[in-house]
Amino acid sequence: MCRKFFAALAAGLLAFTGLAADRLAVAEPAAKGGIKSEEVEAIWNMLEASVNSDEYELVSRAALKQMLTEIGLTDSSGLVNLNSAQKAKLGELKTVKYLLISTVARFGSRLNLSLMVLDASTGEIDPGRKGSLTVNSLDELADKLNDTLQEIGLRKAAAKRGISAILVPVVRVPGAPMYLGETFNVRLEAALLEQGIKLQNLQSVARILDKNHIDNLYEAEPAMFVRIGELLRVDNLIQATFTRFSCDVKSEYIAVTRKTVVRRIGNLEGNVRIVSARTGEVAAVIPFARKIDFDDLSDTEDWTGEDYGKYLIEKTLPEVCAKVVAKVK
Repeated sequence: MCRKFFAALAAGLLAFTGLAADRLAVAEPAAKGGIKSEEVEAIWNMLEASVNSDEYELVSRAALKQMLTEIGLTDSSGLVNLNSAQKAKLGELKTVKYLLISTVARFGSRLNLSLMVLDASTGEIDPGRKGSLTVNSLDELADKLNDTLQEIGLRKAAAKRGISAILVPVVRVPGAPMYLGETFNVRLEAALLEQGIKLQNLQSVARILDKNHIDNLYEAEPAMFVRIGELLRVDNLIQATFTRFSCDVKSEYIAVTRKTVVRRIGNLEGNVRIVSARTGEVAAVIPFARKIDFDDLSDTEDWTGEDYGKYLIEKTLPEVCAKVVAKVK
């Protein structure tokens, strides 16, 4: 009976061990080319915070320091070129399974971070688990670091949320009416929802962006769109740009009848950008152009200029909506 109990206990412990997360040490970045100590510390903190805690158990800095001492190193810079004795000693230690090694250098105004994964059991750097990125600032590094860690297998890609957000349109039409952007977005929201696209509420989007003092989105850097995606918790950002909007009244003299005919023509042109909230890059640009001769319509005697404008928006949306749905899905 005791034998069976201890056998079951041993099997359970083995199963538990198999499910345990691998132990990972994040070594202090080795600085080159004018990197300040406070920048090294900031990058070290970013690396530790960004590693996927579900897959890896992070080894403390104190434990890492002790491990380096045991294999004869005073700092982490020597991890890149271990000798055979150090590799053998490292393989004997059970402190850690992997080490994330990095070097950071400055080239002009830009920072370059190189990342490598060292397998402690062999003391060798895995050639398939190397990555690098070049950025203009530590803020940009923080925005892009997760993607690089995903590439070298130290972080899982975030699960898709299946939600998009419509951003305030960019109006590049002098004297455009106030209702243009609001009407377009409200009707686009309704049309996309009808097609089964999940959206963040328009009012919620405006409130969240306003709270975070984010307004000028047309010229935003990719990192800003990634930040917006995190704030709104969405996968895609949808934004319209209007380059032409008019409901012109034209007088045309007809020689045969010797009468002047008044014609009203509507034009709406622009595009809809779909931006990936994960990378900040533009995934698609959908141009649109719609021209309507309102004289072909009946029962417009009581229409105001706003009625004509909203009708033009309504007739432009179906084609735009269909293309947005195709890209988002």
